[in-house]
Amino acid sequence: MHIQKRQGTYRITVSCGRDESGKQILCTTTFAPPKGLTEKQEKKALYEFADKYERKIKGGASANYSKMTFKSFCLDYYYKNHLETLKPKTANGYRAVIESRLIPYFGNMRIKNITPLDVRGWMASLERKDGQDKDLSRNSTGSWFRTLSAILGKAYEWEIIDENPCKRVKSPTNTQPDVEALQLSEVQTICDKLPEYDDIRARTFIMLILNTGIREAEAAGLEWRDIDFDDGVISIRRTSQYIPGRGMVESTPKSKTSVRDIPISQDMVNELVKYKIWQRKVIKDLGSVYEGNPGEEARLFTSWNGKPIFDSTLRKWLTKFLKWCDLPRVTVHGLRHTFASLLIANGTDARTTAALLGHSSPALVMNVYANPQDEAKARAVDSLSGLIKRRKKR
Repeated sequence: MHIQKRQGTYRITVSCGRDESGKQILCTTTFAPPKGLTEKQEKKALYEFADKYERKIKGGASANYSKMTFKSFCLDYYYKNHLETLKPKTANGYRAVIESRLIPYFGNMRIKNITPLDVRGWMASLERKDGQDKDLSRNSTGSWFRTLSAILGKAYEWEIIDENPCKRVKSPTNTQPDVEALQLSEVQTICDKLPEYDDIRARTFIMLILNTGIREAEAAGLEWRDIDFDDGVISIRRTSQYIPGRGMVESTPKSKTSVRDIPISQDMVNELVKYKIWQRKVIKDLGSVYEGNPGEEARLFTSWNGKPIFDSTLRKWLTKFLKWCDLPRVTVHGLRHTFASLLIANGTDARTTAALLGHSSPALVMNVYANPQDEAKARAVDSLSGLIKRRKKR
C-alpha cells in the first residue's frame, strides 16, 4: 500500500496482484480528512481509512465495481434491491428524482469516484424545469440532496463505495412547509354549510376527513366492510392512489401504526348510513355499466361508474366546496391538520392524537400538527389573567 499526500487530501494506492500479462493491477482512492482534526487525529483517521480500504480491495469486495457508473448502480442495484421494497408512491417519487435530477448529472460518472466537489457542483447546477421565473425552493433542493445521499448511502452500505461523499457536504436548509389548518370558527362554518351542499359525495368526504383526520389515500381506499355501524368505528386497512405510469394502485397503509381503528360520532354514522342508501340506488340504476366491487367490498368514494377514484377528484370536491361557502382554500391534508390541531387545542394528549392519526411518534405530532387555535389562545390568556388576579388578592 502506498499513501501520497496531496493538497488537503491523500491518495491511497493498493496492489491487487497482476493481470495475465504480468502487469500490476493498482486500485486507488482518495481520503479527505475532516476539518478541525489535530495532526495526530488526522494521521489516525488516515490509517484507519487506508487499512479498511486495503482489506476491502484484497478481499475482492470492490474489484467488480471499479467501473460501475452511477446510472448502472441505480438501474441494476438500487431499483431492484431497495426501491421495490418501498411503498408505490414513495418509490415513484424517488424514481422521478433519480431520472430527472440525478442521472442527467451523475449518470456516466463512476460511482466510486464521485466526490464532495461533484455533489457541490451538482447542487450549484440545479435549476427549474417548469418554466417559472423564480428560484428553486430549499425544500426542493433539500429533498433531492437527501435522495442522492440515501442512494450513495446504500452504495456505501453494500461496500460498493468507500464513503458517502454527501456526508462531507452541508445539506440545504429544509424548512418544513406550513400546512394551513382551519380555525374552529371556520370549521363551524363548514358544518353549518355542509347540509345545504348538493353533492352528497363531497359532503360525506369532507365531513369524514374533519371527523377522523384520515389521509387522502386512506379515504380513497375505504370500503363499506371497513365501517362498523353498530360500534361506530372505521377501520383503516388499505390505501388507493394514482401513480404516474401505473395508474390506480391499491396498497397497505403507510406504516404499521397507520393500520388502525378510529371511533366516529353518531352524527357521522348517520351521514354514512344516508350516503350508503344513496350509493346503492346509484349502483342499481347503473346496472351492467357499474364496474366497481359488489356489496360490502364497494368503495365509499368512486368515479361515476364505480371505479377507484382519482386523488385529484377528491381535491376538486374540497376546492369547489370551499369556494362555494367563501372560505380560505385548504388542502385535504389541511383538513387532517385541522382535525389534529383541534384535538390538541381541546386537551387531547399527544399519544392519543398520534394513534388516531396513524403516527408512531407523539413528539412529531406535537411539532407538526399543533397549530395554535384562536379559541385555545384566548382560553390560555384568560386562564393566566385569572391566575394573576388571584395572586393579587393574596
